[in-house]
Amino acid sequence: MPDHIEIETTYSVDTHARLPDLADLAPGGIEERAHELDATYYDTDDLRLAARRITLRRRTGGTDAGWHLKIPWGTDAKREFHAPLGGDTGTVPPELARLAASAARGGSLHPVARIGTRRTEYELRDAAGEPLALVADDTVTGETTATVAWREVEIELAGGGRALQRDIGRRLTSAGAAPSATGTKLLTLLGDRVARPVPRPAGGTAGDVVLSYLWDQVEHLLEHDPKVRLDEPDAVHQMRVATRRIRAVLQVFPSVLDRRSTRPVADELRRLARVLGLARDLEVLRERCARWIGDLPDRAVGNRLTDVWLHAIDDHRAAEMRRITEELSGPRYFALLDALDRLRADPPLTGAADRKPGPVLARDLGRACRRMSAAHDRAEAAEDADTRLTAWHEVRKAAKRTRYAATLAGPVLGKRAERVRTWSSRLQDVLGEHQDGVALRTYLDEHAPALLEAVDADAVLVTLGAVAGAEAVRGEALIDEAARVWRSGPKRRDGFT
Repeated sequence: MPDHIEIETTYSVDTHARLPDLADLAPGGIEERAHELDATYYDTDDLRLAARRITLRRRTGGTDAGWHLKIPWGTDAKREFHAPLGGDTGTVPPELARLAASAARGGSLHPVARIGTRRTEYELRDAAGEPLALVADDTVTGETTATVAWREVEIELAGGGRALQRDIGRRLTSAGAAPSATGTKLLTLLGDRVARPVPRPAGGTAGDVVLSYLWDQVEHLLEHDPKVRLDEPDAVHQMRVATRRIRAVLQVFPSVLDRRSTRPVADELRRLARVLGLARDLEVLRERCARWIGDLPDRAVGNRLTDVWLHAIDDHRAAEMRRITEELSGPRYFALLDALDRLRADPPLTGAADRKPGPVLARDLGRACRRMSAAHDRAEAAEDADTRLTAWHEVRKAAKRTRYAATLAGPVLGKRAERVRTWSSRLQDVLGEHQDGVALRTYLDEHAPALLEAVDADAVLVTLGAVAGAEAVRGEALIDEAARVWRSGPKRRDGFT
């Protein structure tokens, strides 16, 4: 599916205004073109895509006629996906509908507006004739229940930098233009019909601090939804991290958020993390296997180590990604997203949420630290290997929650929280490395029959044994390292442990 990153700024321009001279910004000259564009925009009845600043249209005319889906993608940028026009004007291409699913949430997509544009394009080129930027002067007619007309100018970067974009923008404003209040034709046309996004809390209470972190993590989850559907590098990991951070906020800060009210959301987040988990674990597992094969001696027990069996892990992960895509297109996931929206808009705050944040956050962070200490005590007291292994796994999970809590509280509590964050992060990293090794050995043991179906089964078997043995030795060293990291932690005088 063709796509590209679009970095564009839009300016409102008076109908009779003249555009400024831009010739000195284009060493290779300016090419002028004219187009007649006609676009039908698709959304749900309640304009859920528009509320997320996502646009979906079917456009004729110009050089890129077809279906276009634009999704916010980083700072001041959008990623635009294309599909052919096709013959059916009423059916959204499924590959585009899938990428917009977290916004539509099961709602049917149908025409909500039509926009016609008389466009004059000015392509600024460098000395080699390559495009630097495209300035589009658009006379627009929009139709919903009424017809509205306006003029705007878009500046889209090509090979030029943002400094060029700003320079063109300054010249436009000097000529009487103004930055667009909406940034897109559709939002200009729909106006107040589009729901405003929930604002990020910016106050100074304990509730504001917790909710601003929660707001960020929900955004992080939503931003990575289409990236997971595209199976982009690290996307599954980032989405799972967001689910865990949100859940940590709901669990670790009961002084601010009522846990009884948020427990159903926390449970659904745990389930989503499990859905995402195996695909991410298989990514890590494969990387570890490839690394061990590269680090270990070339031969063992008379056989050369081989990586031919790794394709079976790739196949397993591909199956998991199909399962994830199916899950992310289902009503249970959409219900979770709706619940997160409600949680941000109308959070179940406690009475302490209105207090100064320092004492409130310190109390909850201290509770997280004490729970981590209790988990550590159980790990130290474990008498058999299996119990000890499980107990250290619980220490890792407690360290992760403490790290997230300290990160949230850091801007308020300063160095005390930073010491806890650094310590719990180091502990989590070491124990996470250990847990990855345990997961790898378990996987190799459970899936050995499938892995041995590769050619040269003897070499595969020897390789599996060598990798599992290396992981076992590494695992013992990592537990010793975790004990050293624990002893280096903050002292009780810091007020948390």
